Amino acid sequence: MQVTLMGPGELGHWFLTDNDGDSFPLVEHHEDHPAGASMLGWFTPKGITDEEEIIQDALGWLMDHTGEDFDAPAQVTDFFREFEDEE
Repeated sequence: MQVTLMGPGELGHWFLTDNDGDSFPLVEHHEDHPAGASMLGWFTPKGITDEEEIIQDALGWLMDHTGEDFDAPAQVTDFFREFEDEE
């Protein structure tokens, strides 16, 4: 399943959207940026241990990939399948 990276929204949130317009919340809090970015292929830079530097690097990576399509990670695919099951 392909999903598109969208964001940041007005509140700084990031989403993955499917072809039906449904959205998976990827980043809801500032400290969620590394986890969200790593789901799509970002890696923590070697030698960086400062939490804010890591967050900023992940945020930059997300900004660079906004609007791109990705293969949905398993938990994202499961999330979207729940929408299909409800219909």
